[in-house]
Amino acid sequence: MADFIPYAELTSEQKAMVDSTNRRDRSFAAINGYGFDKLITDQDDWLVLMELARQGYGLDRLFDHPVAEVRQMVARQGYALDKLINDEKAGVRYAVAKQGYGLDKLITDPSSTVRGEVALKGFGLDTLVNDPDAYVRTCVARHGYGLDKLVEDPDSWVRQTVAKMGFGLDKLITDPDADVRCVVAEQGYGLDRLIEDPIWFVREEVALHGYGLDRLIDDESWTVRATVAYS
Repeated sequence: MADFIPYAELTSEQKAMVDSTNRRDRSFAAINGYGFDKLITDQDDWLVLMELARQGYGLDRLFDHPVAEVRQMVARQGYALDKLINDEKAGVRYAVAKQGYGLDKLITDPSSTVRGEVALKGFGLDTLVNDPDAYVRTCVARHGYGLDKLVEDPDSWVRQTVAKMGFGLDKLITDPDADVRCVVAEQGYGLDRLIEDPIWFVREEVALHGYGLDRLIDDESWTVRATVAYS
């Protein structure tokens, strides 16, 4: 974080940068802490204001800025979270959740991205394991919770996540979705069975583990054969 230098204390060259009509110049000034007290008065240049917020300056003036990206940057600094938790934009509320604030309220947020972050914080997993959105359930799985339930999830993305956690591989090795079986192969599990998988990228993953290369060198897929050749 740069040291803030008031406009009055700048050199003529630095002042020219702050006063420039070129946004790149003003952004460079903000990054270096030049004339922050003047830059913040330009409420239309939200990219410059984002940089000021990133450096923690003027948060008391920026938390209710009309541009959501500015408010999101304020939230990322942990400021005015009690207000920003009610922001109309999901990206701002997500930034609040990233701070671990108000998770008991954000657990019911209409945005799955926000609820997913709540899950990643380890809050309310017993509720979010039943969330209607697959992304949220993947976040629950990434936390290692409810894997015995999520291994049966109807969404293959969730089951892939379960496999990445190394859980239920004996079941997921026969999953109808090839992407799930590929993750099982990534775990190095059941290579003796997956070498005969009908989908080429599953067999390629087997080859990447160095298993059965003497068989896979003659695979029907040129991609698999190339992987063997370069192993």
